[in-house]
Amino acid sequence: MTDIDAVWLRRLDLNNMVALHTLLSTRSVSQSARLLCLGQPAVSHLLKQLREQLQDALLYRHGQRMMPTPFAEALLPELEAWLGAGERLFRQRPVDLETVERTVRLALPDALEAALLPGLLGACRERAPGLSVDVAALSAAQALAALESAQIDYAVGYFPFPTPRLERQTLLRSGFACLYHREQLQLPAVVGAEEVAAWPHVYTSYIGEALSLIDHYLQLRGLQRRVLARAASLLAIPPILAAVPAVAVLPSVVCAIVGRHQAGMARAQIDEPSLRIDVELLWHPRVNDDPVHQFVRTELAGLCAGGRIAPDGAEGEDMA
Repeated sequence: MTDIDAVWLRRLDLNNMVALHTLLSTRSVSQSARLLCLGQPAVSHLLKQLREQLQDALLYRHGQRMMPTPFAEALLPELEAWLGAGERLFRQRPVDLETVERTVRLALPDALEAALLPGLLGACRERAPGLSVDVAALSAAQALAALESAQIDYAVGYFPFPTPRLERQTLLRSGFACLYHREQLQLPAVVGAEEVAAWPHVYTSYIGEALSLIDHYLQLRGLQRRVLARAASLLAIPPILAAVPAVAVLPSVVCAIVGRHQAGMARAQIDEPSLRIDVELLWHPRVNDDPVHQFVRTELAGLCAGGRIAPDGAEGEDMA
């Protein structure tokens, strides 16, 4: 606790302190009225109020001029410093991205981390070299809690539930595809529900809430898939698919990212327009107006625009 008398300070009006500084600086009611864009009677009334509040005459007439009292003379430099500090504290100053030293904290699924992080770091190197990025692997529920508690700044992923206290922006929209290995399976470029259910599935917890979309899609058609294996990481899926005749149903954008670095991987698009998810960027409104965060959001959106992180056209063909 400090020794500040909050009750007494509340009786002081900041506007009156600006008027007091002007009066003590000019030593003139008429000149102060011009500088403050007020009428002379209003400034005279302010001077009367200030005299009562501070219990000092502040200015007294000496011939044709007004002179400060000893209290006012001692008050002026401290008042000027105080008002200057207040202006520096509250006035928004331009942010120079090139000199910023800060860390931005993101929650990213591993596939999107591999797709987005190189481009984001490249943009930081060019425009904000002092900006570093800290990535955490969190579930959707953990990411939302971390955003609320300011442990992270952004979360990227699939969030199919309302988040009224958070801002959100769709980065990309993705359908679903079957990822497979060409030495184990031969699938057409586009498949329907029967083909999706015909082969064993490798399931990953990466899908999270999106898993129910696939099962619901099959159940509506009287079908059910058989899960051959549950993998904790996307990195395990390509080696598994290279070893056994199975598929991994993933968002198309994830298939393109995961499959591009392993020879023989291919994807077959699921023929169902309604089977889609939005990959979104979530953040807390507290960073809305911060120029550094505006830069980060712009770069992430730009990386996802136009399919730049996962180009189409790999269905039924080698993806590596």
